[in-house]
Amino acid sequence: MDLLVVVPHPDDEVFGAGGTLIQYADWGLETGLITLTKGEAGRTLGLCAPERLGDFRAEELKRAVDILKVGHFELHDFPNGRPNSSLEGEARGHGFATPNGVADHPEIVDLLLWRFEVLRPRAIITFAPNGSNRHPDHVATHQFVVQAARKSGQKIKLFFYAPPQPLPEYLEGWLPPTHVRQLPMDALLQKLRAMAQHRTQALSVLNFMDRFSHRLASETFHLAGYEGPVQHELLWYAGR
Repeated sequence: MDLLVVVPHPDDEVFGAGGTLIQYADWGLETGLITLTKGEAGRTLGLCAPERLGDFRAEELKRAVDILKVGHFELHDFPNGRPNSSLEGEARGHGFATPNGVADHPEIVDLLLWRFEVLRPRAIITFAPNGSNRHPDHVATHQFVVQAARKSGQKIKLFFYAPPQPLPEYLEGWLPPTHVRQLPMDALLQKLRAMAQHRTQALSVLNFMDRFSHRLASETFHLAGYEGPVQHELLWYAGR
């Protein structure tokens, strides 16, 4: 496999790497996505009962995956950890009632090790050490992916989501971009369609568009261990 994205929640795949997944699939590269939870602690927006949110978001993700043209897709059922903050009284899924999350399941390292051995990814995208927003599931996923990649003994390029400039409260653990990809219009439009499939998380989508609109058509990553000029493709043969 050429490129594998590993994230904890439905919608984590599309904000930072949606356009890249679309383009690489169009160029004939083999892409994959592993999502560790069904996101049952997220918002419902009244679109489903709290106890149905996990299954509802799983269907949203499947529709997004089709638009992203992901070749290999896995959705696991580890618990969705409670986010750091929420608005009082907002409609949430039943998973919000418990604090348990990805970080409580270190066996994920062995799961990922097995999947890496089977899928043989040349490159992996996941969250940076700060998890972008310090969500405990994001941070734990970063740690588990790094551990599994090291244990695998494979030569895997590890890419982390890397916004050009972090918010001050997330500066610790931020890594600067080493690879910057500008999306053409057709990839951007498909990416927006994929984002729109996550209907229950529409407030998160709109918040991203409002605060980080400059990042919709620009996807930026940090390659672990890389020192050199900014590159534009994650794999040297991409687009050739």
